[in-house]
This record gives sequence, structure tokens and C-alpha cells, in this order.
Amino acid sequence: MIWLVISVKRVNELFDVKEDFKIISLHSDSRYVGRDSVFFCIEGLTTDGHRYADDAVFQGAKVIVHSKPLKRYYPGVLYIQVKDVLDELNRVANVFYDYPSYKMTVIGITGTSGKTVVALTIRDVLNHFLKTGYIGTNDAQYGSTVIQSSYTTPETIFLHRTLNEMVKSNVKGVTIEVSSHGLALKRVDTIDFDIAVFTNLHEEHLDFHGTMENLMRAKAKLFELVDEKGYVVLNADEVRFNHFLDSHAKVKAHRLYYGIDHKADVMARNVKLFIDHTEFDLFIKGEEFHVNVPILGRFNVSNILATLTSLLALEMSVDEVVASINLISQVDGRMELLNTHTSFHVIVDYCQYGHAFEETLSFAKSVVKGNSRIIAVVGVPMKNDNNTRSQLAKIADQYCDQVIFTESEKDRDDQLLDMAESMENMMTHAVAITITNRRVAIFQAIEMASNEDLILLLGKGHEQFMKSSVGNQPYPGDKYLALKAIDEIFNESKDDVDEY
Repeated sequence: MIWLVISVKRVNELFDVKEDFKIISLHSDSRYVGRDSVFFCIEGLTTDGHRYADDAVFQGAKVIVHSKPLKRYYPGVLYIQVKDVLDELNRVANVFYDYPSYKMTVIGITGTSGKTVVALTIRDVLNHFLKTGYIGTNDAQYGSTVIQSSYTTPETIFLHRTLNEMVKSNVKGVTIEVSSHGLALKRVDTIDFDIAVFTNLHEEHLDFHGTMENLMRAKAKLFELVDEKGYVVLNADEVRFNHFLDSHAKVKAHRLYYGIDHKADVMARNVKLFIDHTEFDLFIKGEEFHVNVPILGRFNVSNILATLTSLLALEMSVDEVVASINLISQVDGRMELLNTHTSFHVIVDYCQYGHAFEETLSFAKSVVKGNSRIIAVVGVPMKNDNNTRSQLAKIADQYCDQVIFTESEKDRDDQLLDMAESMENMMTHAVAITITNRRVAIFQAIEMASNEDLILLLGKGHEQFMKSSVGNQPYPGDKYLALKAIDEIFNESKDDVDEY
């Protein structure tokens, strides 16, 4: 028999009120409200929770937390008006779930790209010493448990509830991807971070933040959340952001720096790139080591340095940090070289931003041999952003020999064809075609490959779903489809590919 442990608090433990009744759940989405619950009227980006206060009461909410006057007030319901509902939600969630982050070592990672690689690599290394969890892109993981989520940095209630479940499962540490959205929307305001890590900064989400200064201000907030006993791990090569921290933020924690081009506590020199690994000279506290890691690309060297510097912040010795390099492995769907046993190579990468797209293709160009080709399967960005599509098309044309444009979402074939055609028209060097079905596109790329070619499957990474108008649809994943195509083709089973 499986027992479900439910958190229960008295209402006067959560709020400064005289009433005394039990509360068994917290909600900011009225669709999931149940009996004996608290509903927080959050003013979101697209909707205002105050509109759903009546719905929440109908479904069993005993407490409504709001900042604006409501249309109706029902007897038997406790209404609490506050200045900022998000601030109150953070405070109450922390109390309701028994301050879970204070019972763990919490490492937060922010930056435009590299968050997933750093968070999962730190988690994988630490798991050899103590039970460590992860919260990030699309899910939370600890032990054999995987919990799906909708955001890189989950909303406050989900985050505290998940950390509480980790504590109950004897998880001692956790790495959390902290997005600029998550910081700006106050999702981590009451998380007790021991270490905060910065990867890099590029233009991202300016439709939300407006300016680069606002973006940096959001990122800087993470480092202000770490107290004087903790550490912030900064990229010495990101001069602009470091200057912003010095002039605009109040950072109390100790600082450790890593870098390739600038002097730092942990440094890499003489970086050599190969199709299946990377080598470099590692400098830590005056000591030099030549290291070999199964992580691909110069940009990922910075991510490895961020990981190693975080281990130093955890008070590992230099010898222990260097020994931990042997525990580092590829991250699923992030510059992942597939074990194909073929004469050509296949790399799967998430590759969501223009700078990451160029870094990936530049790496490919540096490691292909002689007349071997770069064949890229590229998911077309479906947002209304012609600049991004133009940027990707020009980069693909510069580095690739053949490009197959395909879907990154489902149910939008007409738009996809129009967008892909506009990208094809920008190509002057590479041969480009559009195959709307991603599974067929991957099969086609595998089928056309020859000796020493490099196939890049870009835009989905580890994801095993396709966004659509009716929600996320199951998708086998680029890695599975590539290996299946190789098995079919090289076993001379070239039947038509089934639709997924």
C-alpha cells in the first residue's frame, strides 16, 4: 500500500488571524482548487486571478488572498487583502511546506544558455557523494522520481512542494535552473540558495524584459539572494554582467570566478576540440592539470569550469575537484554525440537561441574532416519573429552543406511551410529543403549521410513532446528516431516511415 503524505497547517500558522481551521493545499490556479485550500489571486501576464475568486470558493477554497476589491464576499470564507499577492504567496508557501530549502544545499544556475548542462553535471557529480535532486527545463528529478513541469523555473507552490518532497526522500542537495522569467516573477524569492552560478548573457526574452539592463537586473537578483555565508560563481569572461553586478547589485556572498579568456580562480587554456571529446589545460589555485572531458564545444568548456568552480565552493579540495572530472558524462540532448557504430556522426542538441545555433555549427565546422558534409535538421521557430528565422537561415547557410527545415511544434503545417520557404530563400550556399514531419526529416538526413559526415539534429534536444493547439503531444525524441532510422536503414529495411 502507498501512503500519500499531505501537508496540513492551521490557518493561524500561515496568517496573522484569530480563526483556527485546517488548510491542506495552496493554489494560484482556480482549476485545481480543492476543499480546505487557500487561493491566491495572482495578476499574471495574461489573466488576473481576481476574476476566478468565485470559482475557487465554489470548489472549496476556505481562504482567498487578494490585493484588489472583489465583486462578492461569501460567508464562511476568510478574505485576506495584501499589498502584493506574489510576496504573500512566497511567504506562505515557504511556511506551509516547512522551509524545505533551508534543509538542503541549494545551487541555483542562471544565464542565457548552459543552465541545463551545468545543473545536471553538478547534480550527476554530487550524486556520487550524496543524494542530489534537480529542477529545471520541463521536469524535476530525484532518485527514480520524475515530475513534469511547465517552466524552466517552476511556479512558487510547485517549487516549494517539490523541494519538500525531496527533503522527505532524504535528498540532501538540489540544483535549480533559475530563468530570468522566474526571477522577475518572484518564483524563487523565498528559496535559501547556498550557491548561485552565472553562465553567460546574450539577448533573450526582450519581449518580456524590454531592455538588456532589465534582463541583467533580473539575473542579478539571484546573486543578491545568497547570504554572506554562501558563494556566487561568476564567469570572468562575461565582463559586462560582472560590471553590472559591481555597480547595480548588492552581493553579500563570497565570489569565485572561472574563465578562459580572463584571469580567474579556475581557468582553461589550450582548448582542443574533437568530435567525441574536448581536451584542455586546467588551472586551479596555481596548479595545472591536463584534462579530457566527453563534453563537446568550446562553449561547453565554460560550463565545465562553472561546474568545477561550484565544487570548490562546496569546499572540495583541488584533488577532489580534479578527480570529479572522471564522473562527468554527456548531458541528454545537449551536444550529445550518439553511439551509432556508423562511419558518420550524429549530434542531438537543444539549440534554442541564435548564439547557441552559431556555436554549435561553428564547432561542427571545426571537427568535420576533408570533404565531409554537415547535414542539419533544423526546427523552424514558430513564434512571430522573422529576425530569428533570418538569423538562423544565414548561420545555417554559412556553415552547412545541406539543411532540412522541419517542425518544432505540431498542427501548424501551413505556417511552417511559409516560414520555411522564407528561410530557404535566404540560402545561397547550402542546399535546403523542407520536410514538415520531423520523423521523416530525421530519417532522410540519416539516409543521405556518408562516410565521416556530421548530422546535427537541432531544436528539440531531450524533449519527448511536441507543442500543439491542444497541448503537448507525445513525440519519441530525436535520439530515439535517429537510432531507429540507423537500425532500419543499415538492416536494409527501408519501408515507409510510420507517422507518429
